[in-house]
Amino acid sequence: MVQELLELASGVSTFDLDKKVLFALHAYLVAVFGDIPAMSMIMRMKGHNGIFPCRMCMIKGVRAPHTRSTTHYVPLNRENLSSVLLSLTGDDPEIAIYDAANLPLRTHSEFLRQAHFVQFSESTAEEKRRSKACGIKGIPLLSYLPSLSFPVSFPYDFMHLIWENLIPNLIRLWTGKFKGLDEGMESYELRPGVWQAIGKATKASGSTIPSAYGGRPQDVSDDGNTFTADSWSFWTLYIGPVLLQERFINDTYYDHFIKLVKLLTKCLQFEMLRDDIALIRSGFEEWVTEFER
Repeated sequence: MVQELLELASGVSTFDLDKKVLFALHAYLVAVFGDIPAMSMIMRMKGHNGIFPCRMCMIKGVRAPHTRSTTHYVPLNRENLSSVLLSLTGDDPEIAIYDAANLPLRTHSEFLRQAHFVQFSESTAEEKRRSKACGIKGIPLLSYLPSLSFPVSFPYDFMHLIWENLIPNLIRLWTGKFKGLDEGMESYELRPGVWQAIGKATKASGSTIPSAYGGRPQDVSDDGNTFTADSWSFWTLYIGPVLLQERFINDTYYDHFIKLVKLLTKCLQFEMLRDDIALIRSGFEEWVTEFER
């Protein structure tokens, strides 16, 4: 096999002693994948718990007011938080509203400049202060590879971002189990018993779904923690849109979910045109803005 590949690359046999064909075979690392904690370690970043948690942009995290939690969140709109945070914690978010279509993206040169600035601090205390101000803990070893560009070469992986995080968190929100939050002035929580009925219907659907589509669906309301990324994917794309129809008090939340399903379906296409990429980008910008609103 190796000989065939070499011959294919050179156009002639590499074992032809008369022609003595020699060439250099190069391999370049152009992308690195992993979950968020793993990528934070490889890129030497503070990660999702930092004040600047995003490896792609410099959006600043804010703490939830009226709590002692040190967890940081990154809402686009933090107008109502500015005065509260400043009075309670002294943490001024500085930017009241981030534009989803124009986030302060990190660049390769800026990333390495900040990493160098942190790495060569005069003291440990100064290193912590500088690291806190940019979310970077030092110079990554992989930055010495010229084929990699920080942070573009380290994209978020779809499985963890969508199936293991976004979808389960949405369901926790709909069922009143997301970090003790209630629905406030909205009405997105499902009525009592609805989610259990959806879970039973999900399990029953396995009797009419061909096994070629995957494993038999389980009761999503019984213990969603046992669901794999594949289970969440199948439920979201094929079962959820049917079972959630007319289940919310306000159809706005169902329509918002269907917009997400359409975007995820387009993301999973085997072929993608430039127009599709533009549609996905604008679609998620709109979806997140609507979610916050």
